[in-house]
Amino acid sequence: MLSALFMIPCCLIATTNVVVAQDTDPNFRSDYKYQPTMAAFYKVHKSPKYWTEAVSTCKYEGGYLVVPESQGEIDFLVKLIENQLSGDTTGVFVGIHDMFIEGNFMTVKADSISDIFDNWAAGEPDDFQDNEDCVLLHRNSKYYDYDCKRKFPFICKKTLASLTANPLCGTSDKAYIPDVTGDKCYKLHLNPKTWSEAYTICHAEQSYLAVPTNKKESDLLKEMLAKHPENTLNDNFYKNGAYLGFHDQFTEGEYVTVFGEPLSQVSVAEWSPGQPDNGLNNDENCGHMFRDGLLNDVNCSWKLMFFCERQIGDDDVIDLFSRVQNNIPELRSLEGS
Repeated sequence: MLSALFMIPCCLIATTNVVVAQDTDPNFRSDYKYQPTMAAFYKVHKSPKYWTEAVSTCKYEGGYLVVPESQGEIDFLVKLIENQLSGDTTGVFVGIHDMFIEGNFMTVKADSISDIFDNWAAGEPDDFQDNEDCVLLHRNSKYYDYDCKRKFPFICKKTLASLTANPLCGTSDKAYIPDVTGDKCYKLHLNPKTWSEAYTICHAEQSYLAVPTNKKESDLLKEMLAKHPENTLNDNFYKNGAYLGFHDQFTEGEYVTVFGEPLSQVSVAEWSPGQPDNGLNNDENCGHMFRDGLLNDVNCSWKLMFFCERQIGDDDVIDLFSRVQNNIPELRSLEGS
């Protein structure tokens, strides 16, 4: 499962930071479809989420919650709704809200909607019961303000102009760094999250919480952490290390990777002396690595830095989670796309 898929030629190294400029057959992610007339990529998320969750999901995938910019784009989005969502679906959330100032509708990029494309239905927005701050694109092609805490499907967008390339790691995310073998790539997330949140973010990036299988991989992760000393990190969180992709949430003491494989059969990384100890309150069930490269178990609810890993060439790694994600209660509430 964690073995290399293929090697990347050394001649690609110089192109890691190239901005993609081609206008035919561009590539972003395998789950996004390119629309030439819009010069953008789109993905319909069929599983309903709250508006804030939709915003986060699109962000983690490298895009943003769509903000229609023309009638032509509205028509295109409505066709996506008709073709990909059930007939009883009212519409989809779009990246417009008035959470900050009532009646002042802004986009997720902080632009005034009046400067982009105003497409309200008659009588809208009406702020029904003083509780409608998020915008729905109805299948009738018009905007309606809705309660942000209702759940709807949504559409993410990535513009061609914003597309970057990281060919060494088979992704548009330039934060991923290849290992010395060229088999895998890693990204250190400095913004602390719980283990389940970290799992979800890696998943959205078509990656997975990292599992170093040998000393060279552990050394690379150590080097990445060393570039961010504890005294340079903001916020109040435990900074001696980062989450990894293993846990014993199924059976106490039996550590498995995010793919359900026994950790001992996959990784030769060593535990720190006295670890795992399950903590003083017997509540440490998630994998962690100290800055010295040794493994540790921690409370899954702690907010920590974390490593995402992707196998080079494996654009469909996101599909590998199906056999484990439904067995972790915390993940069921976070996943759904």
